[in-house]
Amino acid sequence: MSKFMNNLLLKYTGDLRNYGVLKNFTHKSVFQNYTCGDKVKIYLKINKGIINKISYETESCLICQASCSILSEYLKNKKLSNALINIELFINFILKKKKCLNGKWNKFKFLFNKNYFNRKNCLLVPFNAIIKLK
Repeated sequence: MSKFMNNLLLKYTGDLRNYGVLKNFTHKSVFQNYTCGDKVKIYLKINKGIINKISYETESCLICQASCSILSEYLKNKKLSNALINIELFINFILKKKKCLNGKWNKFKFLFNKNYFNRKNCLLVPFNAIIKLK
């Protein structure tokens, strides 16, 4: 694993965005990956179908923590229905069932490095937590 990749991962995990319990949340989802043990709780405040606020708590590895942080920033002020569609497309892309999303997910690009990609289950934990909201 390159020093650059380690530094980038540490950058994201050293400055986690939206970490903690959201007060007055309207939706909560918990997902645990039984393969690796990562567990994520996601809290959302949704008004008129729009994700106004998001936060999360996690007991997980650095890859999952970085994924939670980046995803939480991506989901802010998005329509939940659109977010769910895009998340399903992203999961299918990761699992190599669908085509590339053409840059919508650039902030996750560093996690596609071959040294991290074998831990794709860790990357997908927060995505699976959001999908559970359906």
